[in-house]
Amino acid sequence: MAKQPSKTSRLTKKIAHLTQPPKDARSVIEAFRLGIVPIQAIKDWTIGRSHEVDTVRRWLQDESSGTMVIRGEYGSGKSHLIEYLHAGGFELNYAVSLVGIDPTDAQPAFPKRVYRHLIRNLLFPYKNQHYTFAELLTMLAKKRKKNPLPNHRFLGGILEKIKNNKDTPEMWAWIEGQESTYREQGCLYDHTTAANIYCNILSGIGMLAVKELGLKGVMLMFDEAETSRTYRYYYEWSRALNFFNALSMVANDEPELTDEKVVKGEYCYSGKETGLIYSGHCPIPYLYEIPSFLKIVFAFTPDYKLSLLEDYNIYEIELESLPPQETKYLFYKFIDLYEKVYQIKIHPVYRRRFFELIKTNSNQSTRKFIKAMVESLDFYRFYPTKNPDSILSPIY
Repeated sequence: MAKQPSKTSRLTKKIAHLTQPPKDARSVIEAFRLGIVPIQAIKDWTIGRSHEVDTVRRWLQDESSGTMVIRGEYGSGKSHLIEYLHAGGFELNYAVSLVGIDPTDAQPAFPKRVYRHLIRNLLFPYKNQHYTFAELLTMLAKKRKKNPLPNHRFLGGILEKIKNNKDTPEMWAWIEGQESTYREQGCLYDHTTAANIYCNILSGIGMLAVKELGLKGVMLMFDEAETSRTYRYYYEWSRALNFFNALSMVANDEPELTDEKVVKGEYCYSGKETGLIYSGHCPIPYLYEIPSFLKIVFAFTPDYKLSLLEDYNIYEIELESLPPQETKYLFYKFIDLYEKVYQIKIHPVYRRRFFELIKTNSNQSTRKFIKAMVESLDFYRFYPTKNPDSILSPIY
């Protein structure tokens, strides 16, 4: 007869089972170390933002609004809310793409560069899988008897090429914004005046997502959009505003954008009704058809303004620092996770003092708070006998 384990050994196993750290716990800690939350844990660690989350969900269900603006100081949680939207968009049956605006690479004064990142990051949920832009076009071209966008200046020809097995690496590089010229389709310009070209393509993609895949739309998100104010020449600033305003107008289905008259000005071509800038080489409409099925999200600092906010049904979220009770809840929840991962126990007195010091020195920045949270517990883990004040004082 096999020897039965003692009560002590059974109890030890039970305790070990109960204190097992959650899945991806270490990735949460490492992300917090950088001041962010990993996407796979975004729901579990979205704390104290119930009002903002409700606003986001109302906006996603509101077909009359195509644009949302999230405002907040640096470190207030804008990127976190954007990531929440990114994850929630898939659940609500949206294709989603997220781009961090970068003056050195994704500068909105040059719409093609932003478009390139949007296409690279774009994913379409369909039948419990996620498809890239190239996979989507290939699937639609091969499975549909008729071209779903026969009249689209760019996408129509691409779908025909794929259907007839004539697509090439050069063609894909062109439509994905990697190359400017594809001799059978023309040129996709990297000019500051080419916003109409890329808005037209994006609105065509929105139509594909809804009418061919049954999705609710395409959500395009722009984090740290205020960095578009970093520019070399002043006209680049006006071109960036033109692109952002155009995206918002397309998402809000501005009817003039389908057929407005384009007139030549002193320096560029522009729409007679909207004043938006058009490419002189390719003055196609900004909006392929109504509705565009696009949802646009911008994350800005409070001092950044879009010129059209008063004219459209745009949802705005003003992010404040987390309330004290929510901050405290976040702190203690994280300590519980940290203890399970590293198999340590932090005395209640130390917990309270850590919280007081971090809260006082984080300057109401959520990002600074969660980074300091990890750093403080790391110090405690390595130097458990030191006074919390002596541990935290060198950090600040």
